[in-house]
Amino acid sequence: MPIMKLEELTDILDSYFHKECSLDWDNCGLLIGDLESEIKNILVCLDVNKDVIKESLDMNAVLIFSHHPFIFMPVSNIVSKDYTGKTILNLIENKIALYCAHTNYDMMKNGLNDYIAGLLELTNKKSIIAYPTTWFKFVTFAPLDYEETIRNAMCLAGGGQWKDYSCCTFKTEGKGSFKPGADANPFIGKKDNLNFVEEVKLECIVSSEKLTELIDKVIKAHPYEEPAYDVYRLENKFEKGGMGRTGDLKEPLFLNGFLNYIKTKLNLTNFRYIFNSTSFNIKKKIKKVAAVNGSVNSSVENIKDMDFDVLVCGEINYHNAQMLSELGKLIIELGHAESELFAISHIYEILKDINNKMHLGLKILKSNYKELSWRYFIGK
Repeated sequence: MPIMKLEELTDILDSYFHKECSLDWDNCGLLIGDLESEIKNILVCLDVNKDVIKESLDMNAVLIFSHHPFIFMPVSNIVSKDYTGKTILNLIENKIALYCAHTNYDMMKNGLNDYIAGLLELTNKKSIIAYPTTWFKFVTFAPLDYEETIRNAMCLAGGGQWKDYSCCTFKTEGKGSFKPGADANPFIGKKDNLNFVEEVKLECIVSSEKLTELIDKVIKAHPYEEPAYDVYRLENKFEKGGMGRTGDLKEPLFLNGFLNYIKTKLNLTNFRYIFNSTSFNIKKKIKKVAAVNGSVNSSVENIKDMDFDVLVCGEINYHNAQMLSELGKLIIELGHAESELFAISHIYEILKDINNKMHLGLKILKSNYKELSWRYFIGK
């Protein structure tokens, strides 16, 4: 059974959950932990609190994986009289590490937005606000006999990976020239002579987060004393995900049918909705859906002019709901936690898949704590 150190596991989680996609204001990744600690059990939860910490102790889980970041606002001090400080001390004293995947998990391909769109069985899915990532074209040159060695190094570092394709490279054969100086130690050729060598030019695309690793691996695998390589920033738009999803219902529904559809598909006991009776056509079937887990407030300006019939969100303030309803939209507010409780089971499945594929020898556990912040009272 392999011994998984927290530092190594953090790198794996950062990659699979695309930490680089988290928004600037967010706080994702490893928040607390001894990088040398050994990880055997991981507990997945929505929020971190004293009940979840007790769960982790009962389950011998030394790593908590939460969706919401416990450390969110800047922390100026850590003291036991303060709620945040007391919780941090509780984690540290019990040697429990804390990892978070928040906006990066929301937005990434096959993340929470996609999961909810899948539950609603939406077709023609698109991101509401696309998250474009920076990619590069990497080019290097090698002698003919080292073509496969260099290509393997590129591919192992993530070069040429895009969606369901991997190791996508291109080669061009040509003749290179070089003249080694007196202090050089050339792999082939003679010093102080102009040498000509049959070479291949190998190129691939690579994402920004994998570029440094690719360069390092190619240099280590390369036989030349001074390998030549070029890096070009690409202007192509590569979407890795984005905020929210839009899509079409398989079968358009009238208002009451759609409300029941939401209740059933998302396994809800209740939710609230709003529309403007003079702007929303109640006799028209609902087809186009926009779905945003959590709060939609920061994105309302981006979506108000988009073509959709209904917005399904976790949370929206009164003025934004009023504006969208006057534009003829139906707004359904699930509740912030209600729109994100799916994260526990979904992250659990993702971690199980990573564990099985990489043979990490971990035990993945789900938190049973699902208390919602708000309760609803309806009087007579």
